[in-house]
Amino acid sequence: MVADIPSSTAVPVPADQRVGALALGLRLGRGLAHVALGALLCAAVFPFLRPSRRAGVIRWWARGFVAALGIRVAVEGAWPSQPGRYLLAANHVSWLDIFVIHSVHPVRFVSKSEVRSWPVAGFLASRAGTLFLDRARKRATRDIGAQMLEALEAGEAVGIFPEGTTSDGTVLLPFFSPLLQPAVGCAAEVVPTAIRYQRGDGERNTALAFIGEQTFLESVLITARQRGLSVRVRFGVPIASQGQQRRELTRQAERAVSELLGVAVTPGWTPDVMPPPPSR
Repeated sequence: MVADIPSSTAVPVPADQRVGALALGLRLGRGLAHVALGALLCAAVFPFLRPSRRAGVIRWWARGFVAALGIRVAVEGAWPSQPGRYLLAANHVSWLDIFVIHSVHPVRFVSKSEVRSWPVAGFLASRAGTLFLDRARKRATRDIGAQMLEALEAGEAVGIFPEGTTSDGTVLLPFFSPLLQPAVGCAAEVVPTAIRYQRGDGERNTALAFIGEQTFLESVLITARQRGLSVRVRFGVPIASQGQQRRELTRQAERAVSELLGVAVTPGWTPDVMPPPPSR
């Protein structure tokens, strides 16, 4: 789910951290070609694949896509090796987050309904099994919870961004607790996950934050211009939900992601109230 944070502003990319025009063109060309390949796979191949094979194709495609944009992915920790019901709970910085996670371990993400109408990206998201949340509807939370519960009970991993919006990665917003109710409902384990974008020197990169009045195209160009861009994905110890109350489980997941990121939780909206719908 993506929304705006009025108090945050994306940081411009310094000239010495940008690639040249030729490299930018090559990255954009490779990225577009990979998107076209993804659309072809979704339309012509996915309908004939069983879920496990489909997940493998999604992982392969996502790895190629982030590589085409010049992004290196480093992983710390590991996804649980034992079969089970798992809900990934991660911080949210950019539209890239979903592809980064997919390149490591595909899950069925919950995303805002507006994504479904995006050209090509909406089609890819739908075919990848994304669950869409329409925040304009009063029953949105209940409906998406039922879909998440069904997926979890079927043994499918589900991914959420409990902050309900994006940030520049220097803070963590309070988690929206109803999104963790499906985990409680089926005794799924919550996998706390931290996503940190980094510059070539290893410092946190806030230029990729998809916030404020920035358009999707502007964000794509900023991303493709980055020199030495990397992202670190950290998986924490899974949190058991069996026998827990939703709010306590939410606070545990929130603390775990905060520690993995090395940032503090900042005050925001009431965790039991859905954040405002995105303005774009």
